[in-house]
Amino acid sequence: MAFVYPCGTPSSEAIRKGPSMPRPPKALLSREIIAAAALEMTGESGGFTVPELAKRLNVRQSSLYNHVSGRAEIIELIRQRLHESLAVRVDVTGDWADVIRDVATAQRASMAKHPWVIPLLATSPAGLDATITTLENVATVLSRAGFRDRDVMLAISMIDIVTIGASLDLVSPEDLYPAEVLAEATTLARVVRSAAAGVSRADAAFEFTLDLVIEALRARLARDGEPG
Repeated sequence: MAFVYPCGTPSSEAIRKGPSMPRPPKALLSREIIAAAALEMTGESGGFTVPELAKRLNVRQSSLYNHVSGRAEIIELIRQRLHESLAVRVDVTGDWADVIRDVATAQRASMAKHPWVIPLLATSPAGLDATITTLENVATVLSRAGFRDRDVMLAISMIDIVTIGASLDLVSPEDLYPAEVLAEATTLARVVRSAAAGVSRADAAFEFTLDLVIEALRARLARDGEPG
């Protein structure tokens, strides 16, 4: 019996290949997908658990463990996403004061984009990622400048302290003191009015803090004696 093809006779090549196979579905899960969902959940509710994350992704909890070892590694993936977005490039031959300022400014900008992630990052140990690379380079710059090892460690911690506080301040209201409060605090009202017009309070305070920190470190270095 002859077959009738309504749209004409197919080519011998088409017959030989047979019906086309459907393309494989897009990957439902990956480390990148897991990290993105965890970051989103943290922004919504301040944190996440592995069971909650599995529910969000509509997969079994065991499926997550095919890609990550647990919550700690997911937090590390979030950390990597944030620090990779920083693109901090530390010039190990650069001036130590410039390095501190550049790193602190970049970290502040990154944390301010996701302020709700700060508790996660601040309470988990650093992993072998962009974070360690940055810290290693900062430590190298400060050591070569002549700072003692103990002071290098304290300076690195100081950068975290300054940037965490400054990033939270960056997302706070520009006017922190309502008029009714200033009406009862005459000295405070006067200094508030003295602020430069058109200058962000948060930016000015951050730069002021960095200036003081760098001046103090410069004095410490001079006291201990610069190399050479």
